[in-house]
Amino acid sequence: MNNKYSIIDKYFILWSFFIPITSFVLLPSVKGSLISYIMAFISPIIVISCKKIRKKYFCDFCIFIFIWLFFLMISQLSNSIWNINISSLILLDSNDFYTKVFRDSIFSQSLYLLPCIFLFLYTKYFYNEKWDIWIIYSGLVFSIIGLFFFVYFLFTGQNADFISNRIVGENNGSWYQYVIIGNLLIQRIQGLSGEPSMYAFILLPYLIFSIHRKANKSIIFIMGLSLILTTSTSGYLGILVYLFCLLYFNRINIRYLKYILISISICCVIYIIFKDYIDGIIMNAIINKLTNLDDPNNVSGIERSANIYGNIIYWLNLDIMHMLFGIGFGVIRSTDLFSTFLINIGIVGTILFSYFYLKNIKRKNITFKDIGDNSILLVLFVVAMVSVPEFSFLSFWLFLGIIYHK
Repeated sequence: MNNKYSIIDKYFILWSFFIPITSFVLLPSVKGSLISYIMAFISPIIVISCKKIRKKYFCDFCIFIFIWLFFLMISQLSNSIWNINISSLILLDSNDFYTKVFRDSIFSQSLYLLPCIFLFLYTKYFYNEKWDIWIIYSGLVFSIIGLFFFVYFLFTGQNADFISNRIVGENNGSWYQYVIIGNLLIQRIQGLSGEPSMYAFILLPYLIFSIHRKANKSIIFIMGLSLILTTSTSGYLGILVYLFCLLYFNRINIRYLKYILISISICCVIYIIFKDYIDGIIMNAIINKLTNLDDPNNVSGIERSANIYGNIIYWLNLDIMHMLFGIGFGVIRSTDLFSTFLINIGIVGTILFSYFYLKNIKRKNITFKDIGDNSILLVLFVVAMVSVPEFSFLSFWLFLGIIYHK
């Protein structure tokens, strides 16, 4: 393998360390001024220097734009013909309630989609194995920062995050969340993501990627510990989906089963030693969210179940054109990506996106690396559809681009 780095590689290496970060912006008043987004918008300039790839790159980009325009025009034409009642929906821009067609949020959310497409195409055409170590290191740095904030709060009772400055709703930079385990107050890890479930969603593919690229065990341990300390049901759901993938894709070759059994045994020993603390995490992160639906502090338990159900009922009562193509990309944002897409881009758009995201799952003659890639796709897809409605996280598109590179 050629160990020399081209300008394409060097640009990505720098870019990779900012991709996981979602709570720091260059201009706090401009939510989209993430460093990773700005580098995404610059990346086509780098691509122009590569004569062999640039034609394919820009053709793919034009296909994305054509699909976006198609759904935009169909949905807005439908909005002008049929009246829709959006009073029961969670609008991205509630100040734009009375606008019938071409709402401002359609264009603002489309701007968030652009850097995702740029990163996807960049990795699709230029990824190589020399990038692997830098992707792993970027995930490690992201994890270490999160653990540092956690330990600092544990010993001082003060927030250590002086970096986050992105304004989201009424929250400046981060939405700090706490749990009481025994007599101990801890801050759920959210690092530079803004919220624990988002942190877990970002970190999950880095952890799986590190495992299946056979990274140093200490790196895997740090990422795994950081993920567990989020006490996020989204993170735990991702772990369950990953374990299912290991079992399913190893149904022919079961030699990896022993590693799962060893891991389970180690977890059992840890549970026996730290039973009280682990019971507290389980109660706060899972049991309470599933059972205490009347608790006003249990936002996840109330919103996620009610919003999915309410949005599906709303979609079922739409006219046929809106059911097929939605009311407009970026109009609503629910607590899950499935019902968000179902209303915004309709059943056609939701199926199209699902096919686009899952089409490269490999089923035959799979290697350990292939199992990791399959797991990343399924974990991100399931967690996003169920609990994290974030299509614009660049990590979501980074690993998709890597898998499309094959």
